[in-house]
Amino acid sequence: MAYKIIISPEAYRELDLAECYFKFKGLSKEFLEDFNIQLSYLEQMPLSRQKRYKNIRIHLFDKFSYSIHYVVMGYEVRVLHILSQKQGF
Repeated sequence: MAYKIIISPEAYRELDLAECYFKFKGLSKEFLEDFNIQLSYLEQMPLSRQKRYKNIRIHLFDKFSYSIHYVVMGYEVRVLHILSQKQGF
């Protein structure tokens, strides 16, 4: 059974920023393809990642140093953030 993916408005903004960055580098298409592959994976096996903090799980992209931070609630995967692993906070 496939889980339903729900992407938060904040995650959409973060995805848009990343896409703009990779568009400048000429890698927008590859980035979005990798993102869609990761969403497909989460639709099928969201529980395969361990909980890291506050029930939040982290799934890494294959080709880019980005991660998807999400929670599983019933049969829904709620994407909270899409973050670069190179960001300095």
